[in-house]
Amino acid sequence: MSRLSFQEKMLYAQLVGLAILVAFYLHFLNNTPPGHHWFHAAVIVVLFLFASFRMILRRGSGNVVQDERDRQIAAIGTRWSNFILWTGLVVVLVMYWDHGNLGKGMVIGIIFHLLLLAGLARIIRELVAYRVAA
Repeated sequence: MSRLSFQEKMLYAQLVGLAILVAFYLHFLNNTPPGHHWFHAAVIVVLFLFASFRMILRRGSGNVVQDERDRQIAAIGTRWSNFILWTGLVVVLVMYWDHGNLGKGMVIGIIFHLLLLAGLARIIRELVAYRVAA
């Protein structure tokens, strides 16, 4: 783990955080009726903590350098994530146009799962790119 770059360590931390988020969702919130949990606040707090932690570490250590390879790998992950998000949004639109009223819960569920899938794809694709380039 000591041979990993800062970006790779952050990707592993994001992967662990996403796994914890999904486990929490599956265990506690999968069958809970709306309005009886604070999951949305937990998601916002986790995202804020990741962003703050990464910003503090990048500013605190002067030896963290993002070179061209890191930018290219981040772009690869972003392309995969954007492709999944756009494909999912088009599917939601087609489903809405074909079926009319989808229901608020179904649309929110689809968007939530799209965001999880896009984040997971971005993280895994970037980790694969780092390992291949190593």
